[in-house]
Amino acid sequence: MNCLSAMFKYLLYLLNLIFVAGGILLIVVGSIMLSTMGNFTSFEGAVNTQTIPITIIVIGCVTFVVAFFGCCGTIRENACCTTIYAICMLILFGLQLALSIWIFAANDKFLTSMAKAVDTAWNENDAAQGYPMDTLQLAFKCCGNSGYDQYGDNVPASCCGYTDRSRSCEFAIYSQRPGCKEEFVDFWASNTDIIRWSSLIIALFELGIFIMSCCLASAMRKR
Repeated sequence: MNCLSAMFKYLLYLLNLIFVAGGILLIVVGSIMLSTMGNFTSFEGAVNTQTIPITIIVIGCVTFVVAFFGCCGTIRENACCTTIYAICMLILFGLQLALSIWIFAANDKFLTSMAKAVDTAWNENDAAQGYPMDTLQLAFKCCGNSGYDQYGDNVPASCCGYTDRSRSCEFAIYSQRPGCKEEFVDFWASNTDIIRWSSLIIALFELGIFIMSCCLASAMRKR
């Protein structure tokens, strides 16, 4: 194996170790998000909010598996594993690019669906549904759909950050809290640019790795 191939080998091995750690991190983050939004599983609009953490978990699992093939292929100089790794990277590149394009094209529709999810949570905010608004109010430090005044004199404890619903919520706290729809939509709007640009950069990064993997696999076969 020549000097250039050896450089590709160790560079890919280092990148694969980063991918393994990144895959594990994505799985953990997605699981925490899914657990935090547990109350959203009980009503129809839940699918909109659950899609994101589930997608993160799936991406984490795929990243971990692909990185495993990459580590095995590069450290053992196995052309078959390296080829499989290159093919997986090409598939990931296509999916990542499609995701980035979709986010660019469907950003407004996505934000509208997030607003509708909060509306659904508000309309079905009762004991039978597990008080889904409590999850939003605790996580985003907000109160009500559009403001605390929607509750009248029955402002829930979650508007003050209390998990115990039997506690009373002080006016000085909940009066400073914005509406949950505004906070929830603003949260996703502020992160959408980061998500779509990072997806595009990662896709180009994966394309570069695919090319290096193909070169390395070719050098392994010739050897």
